[in-house]
Amino acid sequence: MDFHKLKAFVAVVEESNISRAAIRMNMQQPPLTRIIQQLEQELGATLLKRLPRGVEVTEAGKALYQEALTILAHAQAIPKRVQNIAQGLEGQINIGFTNSVGLHSFLPALLRQFREAFAAVSIHLEEDGSNSLIDSIINEKNDIVFLRKPAPIGLGLNSLHILDEPLIVAMPNNHPLAGVNTPIQLLGLEPYDFVLYRRLAGQDLFDNILASCYQAGFSPNIVQEAPRLTSSLNLIAAGIGLSIVPEAIRDFWNKQIVYKTLQADTPCIAPIYAVYRKNLNNVRIQHLLKLLHNIEMIDASIK
Repeated sequence: MDFHKLKAFVAVVEESNISRAAIRMNMQQPPLTRIIQQLEQELGATLLKRLPRGVEVTEAGKALYQEALTILAHAQAIPKRVQNIAQGLEGQINIGFTNSVGLHSFLPALLRQFREAFAAVSIHLEEDGSNSLIDSIINEKNDIVFLRKPAPIGLGLNSLHILDEPLIVAMPNNHPLAGVNTPIQLLGLEPYDFVLYRRLAGQDLFDNILASCYQAGFSPNIVQEAPRLTSSLNLIAAGIGLSIVPEAIRDFWNKQIVYKTLQADTPCIAPIYAVYRKNLNNVRIQHLLKLLHNIEMIDASIK
């Protein structure tokens, strides 16, 4: 059963007359009559009652008519949907990020702008460790991921630097340094106990924090590790130790915790990179990358 037969049958039902339906279909009456007869033979049912001045649809014909309308409407929508998919206006985009990146306000601002421009595109988000996210790009599970370091060389991946987020000190509100009104020297943290979240949960940020401490001339005394960055705030508030955290974390917790600016010879920052496959033909990712290249607009929307 082809679309042409269904269109012909719909025309006959709506016109209630084979002659008028033939004019509507831009064809002769005998071929149209043969199409109706073929449909009745294929389905093994009488679809139309022949009347002196036209035709009347049977119960079986009414069922075919409703199904034909649905099929033809769907078929009519196919070219537009295919064009939308090709242009990146529909479909799905898969985005991954580490826990610490997910706390930065640039990400929801970016997603909001993408949603406003491409409302019919479904956004799938996944939070994971950096190594797993790199694998997800290589295996094409994710289209783009946001990490605290660029992708390793030789994997066929591009790394786009998005921004540098300052690192700050988070400490209990009864800590000896809590009353200091000037930026805290990084080396001045050496005598104090540290709380960090586990390296497996955020390898890039963990390594970045340790590297900053090493460059300042000391190795932090880590007395407790937390499963997630936000979990470490509970330990800090409980007075177990202080921590070095991305600046965005201050927006999530300020009870019993004081945040201080860090000062060091080498700037204490935690960069964010977008990582995606080279030679990418995904139009939706190309749209997202255009927004990323215009990061000043995203920053403005955050403020």
